[in-house]
Amino acid sequence: MSAPFYESTAQNGTVKAVFEHLDSLVNAIDKLEKSGIKDYMVMSPLPRHDLEEAIYKGKPSPVRWFTMTGAIFGGTMGFSLASITHLNWPMIIPAGKPLVSIPAFIVITFESTVLWGCLFTLLGMILLTRLHTASKLQVEVCDPRFSDDKFGLVINDLPRNSAENASKILSDEGAMEVVNGWTIEREENSERVFDENSPESMVEPDEPDTGLLGKLTIAVTIFIIASFFGVKMLHQYSVAQSLGENNYNYKSGAVAPSYRTVK
Repeated sequence: MSAPFYESTAQNGTVKAVFEHLDSLVNAIDKLEKSGIKDYMVMSPLPRHDLEEAIYKGKPSPVRWFTMTGAIFGGTMGFSLASITHLNWPMIIPAGKPLVSIPAFIVITFESTVLWGCLFTLLGMILLTRLHTASKLQVEVCDPRFSDDKFGLVINDLPRNSAENASKILSDEGAMEVVNGWTIEREENSERVFDENSPESMVEPDEPDTGLLGKLTIAVTIFIIASFFGVKMLHQYSVAQSLGENNYNYKSGAVAPSYRTVK
């Protein structure tokens, strides 16, 4: 970058640092946590295991809970779908074999488990990486240098003394630029109207909005249950009625073919 193309700024209580080297950022994170500052955001132009180890200290990713939820939901739905379908439309089964057969239905159960596990994993990654709020990030995070070749660190909600201490730590660890929101001169008497949709007023939430997962799960579950009941009702009032009109002694439950005899 031959010339600066972004005016670096920060709100009151926010400290923003720009790093040119990865090792400097990792050392700064370690020093900040030792000083008691553990709530911060890190921006990187590319994924690095060094940052994951420095931030999460080897803790497993919470995405695994999304994967497990999707796998359990998918396996249950796959087996239920195959079972209910076969109970409503039983084929010719010789030798009195069961209508609900675990070996026969394990294939669709496995495929449904993998499918929904993958879909829930993708959803978990989108939520936890905050891609669904990418257009509402706070102004300090929207530095284009973080998408080019620089690393960034932003700390929010710091009192003045803590902000000065954090700025000193970041500077000592080799930050090429440190911006303390408390030291930026602002016009005290100027009346400024904030737009709720402006980038400066859009602050990234501290926690991801995982409530979307619950809403989506409930909606999908209701849709599947409604589909099952709809299939059963369709069978009762159409297929079973048609068979009855043709003198077949057939009910909508699970019956063996030998009971479907003509009167």
